[in-house]
Amino acid sequence: MQPLTFTFDAPADEADDLARSLARWLNDDEDLSGAARLRMVPPAPGEQGGLADAAEVLNAAGPVLDALVAAVGVWVGQRFRNRSVSLKVTRPDGTHIELSATDPRDAAAVEEQLRRFLEPGSGDAD
Repeated sequence: MQPLTFTFDAPADEADDLARSLARWLNDDEDLSGAARLRMVPPAPGEQGGLADAAEVLNAAGPVLDALVAAVGVWVGQRFRNRSVSLKVTRPDGTHIELSATDPRDAAAVEEQLRRFLEPGSGDAD
C-alpha cells in the first residue's frame, strides 16, 4: 500500500526536524500508533547518516483518517506557536495539496482543508 506523504517547505535540516516531529507525534497517538514512518534521503558524499525529507503514513483510511486529520491539526497548532509552516500532503495517487499556517489559529483551517482533500472521492489538488 502506498503511503500518504507529508513534506515541508523548509531547508533540509529543518525539514528533517519537522518530519521527525510529525512522525513522533502521530505514532504517540493511540489511534495512529506505528502508522507513521520517515522517508530518508541518503547522505551526501562525505556526510554520515541521512536526513528525513518526509513523514509517511500507511493505511490512512476509515477511522484512522479522522484521527490523522485531527492529530495533524493539533500538531500544527502546537508546533508553530511563533512561526509559520508550509507543508505538502501527497496522496498515494500522486495528487497533492499545499497547506500553510502563519499563526496557531490557522490550525483549524489546515485541518479542514486536509479533511476535505483526504475524503474518499475528493479530486481536489493544487
